[in-house]
Amino acid sequence: MTTVYRRTDSFDHEEFEDELVLMELESLAVVTLNATGRMVWEALDSVTTLDQIGELLRDIFPDVDADTLRRDIQSVLDTLAAARLVAAESGES
Repeated sequence: MTTVYRRTDSFDHEEFEDELVLMELESLAVVTLNATGRMVWEALDSVTTLDQIGELLRDIFPDVDADTLRRDIQSVLDTLAAARLVAAESGES
């Protein structure tokens, strides 16, 4: 089984230069994403997996070790899930 991530519908956002500020509308949790975190968020335009996001960002950051990149992406996804901005669901592998 693979974990599939998708954005929730209950958020608002503001852009500030390279950063993106997201607010979950029910809990009012706020998350500020740097440029890399923002790329993870933008990759979630459709339902996706950690591996799919990793493939996309590996092309953008070819000098970053694959394990480091995976941990960084997972950290962003965990932060977004904790703020209820992203839902994580079991999907087929």
